[in-house]
Amino acid sequence: MSVLCSLKNLTLTYPHKTLFQEVNFTLNQGDRIGVLGLNGHGKSSLFKIMNEDVSADTTVPPFLFDKNKDFSLFLVPQELPIKEGIKVCDYFYEFFPKLKELKSRVHEISERITQNIGDIDKLIHEQTALYEELEKLGEQKLYSSYTSFLKYFGIEDIEMDMALCSGGQQRKMALALGLSAPQEIILWDEPTNHLDLETIELFEDELRSSKKTFMLITHDRTLLNNIVERIIHIKQGRLESFKGTYSDYLNFLQEEQKRREKELDKLSNIQRVENLWMSRGVKARRTKSKKRIEGFHELNEQIKDLKSKAHRSAQINIQSSGRKTKILAEFKNVSLRFGDNELFRELNLQVAKGDKIALMGKNGAGKSSLLKILQEQLKPTTGEVKRALDLSVGYFSQKREGLNPDETPWGLIGEGIDYVISNTGDKKHVAGYLENFLFKSEELKRPISTFSGGEKNRLQLAQFMKHAQDIWIFDEPTNDLDLETIGILEEELKNYKGALIVVGHDRSFIENVTDKCWFLHEKKIEVFEGGLEQAMPYMEAVKLEEKLKEQQVSNERKTSQEVGGLNYSEKQELSELPSKIEKLEKESSELQEAMASFNYEEMDGKKKFELKKVQDSLERVKSKLEQLYQRWEELESKK
Repeated sequence: MSVLCSLKNLTLTYPHKTLFQEVNFTLNQGDRIGVLGLNGHGKSSLFKIMNEDVSADTTVPPFLFDKNKDFSLFLVPQELPIKEGIKVCDYFYEFFPKLKELKSRVHEISERITQNIGDIDKLIHEQTALYEELEKLGEQKLYSSYTSFLKYFGIEDIEMDMALCSGGQQRKMALALGLSAPQEIILWDEPTNHLDLETIELFEDELRSSKKTFMLITHDRTLLNNIVERIIHIKQGRLESFKGTYSDYLNFLQEEQKRREKELDKLSNIQRVENLWMSRGVKARRTKSKKRIEGFHELNEQIKDLKSKAHRSAQINIQSSGRKTKILAEFKNVSLRFGDNELFRELNLQVAKGDKIALMGKNGAGKSSLLKILQEQLKPTTGEVKRALDLSVGYFSQKREGLNPDETPWGLIGEGIDYVISNTGDKKHVAGYLENFLFKSEELKRPISTFSGGEKNRLQLAQFMKHAQDIWIFDEPTNDLDLETIGILEEELKNYKGALIVVGHDRSFIENVTDKCWFLHEKKIEVFEGGLEQAMPYMEAVKLEEKLKEQQVSNERKTSQEVGGLNYSEKQELSELPSKIEKLEKESSELQEAMASFNYEEMDGKKKFELKKVQDSLERVKSKLEQLYQRWEELESKK
């Protein structure tokens, strides 16, 4: 297994934090790496350094980035840059500037030739050279692969403006970019955010069969378990490497934690004895050896170091209002329509105290609208929703709408005072409260704009958890959260006594925290009391049914075309087409060879005239060929 690259003596510091301190890292050919770590602690920055978008600090000894001759890298960003006026199919070129430059010049030359502007012969010669360069770079193959993956992930309208795409469509574009990229190493930064389960499973299949070397930042534990074979964990400026699956790594961490706890307990016992001895006074200490006194100080340092290595996690406390009412909300024959678009009809549902519901369904099925009706942000077209008196609903959004980038964590959480006071009367100091969400005291007065996406999500989680609610709604809660925080949130929700509704695509998270499933499909809801595990076979059957319906429509279309059949003259025409096409293809090939035989460096007037005749003939032949191909397809469809 050859080494593709290595990072040595990597240090990266910012005014408010140190991300890396003298880190060394080696990437081998064939590695499938999952990158873990708390949000804002350097995962995306490691990728940016490898992609040379960010420079490491100048240090002694210096930072070294050693690359193998086969090293080539493609970074799939967490969010695609929005480019208005660019089609989805052409967005590919934004990541390949050389190809974009060549294609742009080809288009410019074509326009000039069409308008008969400039030296036409010189332009034709340049255009031919550009086409050869594009072919050498494999442009057509790469472009074809990209557009094929777009359709594979369900983006049919590849001519639409990229800026009009939804978050899910943009993520599918990112998947298509990464999977079609020719580079040896692919860096995936949270590739499955905002994606439905079906797309995640398709992506997982592609990664499983991929021969590429890749590194993956993701909160999707199922994806990590199924795909990666090595774990890189960024902790406190250091980088720990573990060979094995994510499950293996979790088992390793648990054993390490147990070992540390035993060691800490042992050292604490020794420390108690030594503390007693040291406290006996100067006279007693003089009778002891200098070595024992030095040992006491070393012991305290050992304990301090061990404590710093102990697992630190977010302390999340999701508060229930303690309401005694059993039925919190009840939908009776609820329908919702926007103009001619009916999202769902005659829904009959209940949300009871203690319900933990997974709300599933395709994008656009009406999940968000259903939740807005529950929150009284939207009125149903027909039917009614009965709510418990003074029902309070907490909504955690994946979009972070509530965060002002110029605000600070202190101002956001304290709201002008130094204490967090919940609607149940609980009171806690802002610094102590935010420490539970892994924010250090020196970070509390920084503008929110300086925090990473994951840190902002954790901050909104802190804002969200301030008050008790009757029903908590989590919309894609694991997007951008680090795995440590997801684990703590998961445990908290497991033990939570109130009502809970979760919308998301993190399979492990949903299975672990919910016990009931609502599946919104074809304008109605199927309720599964056994949770996601019970719902999955039904959802798979629905997926298969949809594919069969598509196939049936396709077959019916073919059948309707076959009814007319071919008349005698059309049959005769179809039988003659192959020989006509073959003849024109041969003529096209001969004309292309004739064009290639011209010496473009020595072109007099006569040669230019001859070249023009050949080019005109080639264009006529290509046009005829295109017409014959189209006619052949029409007759074959009708046959």
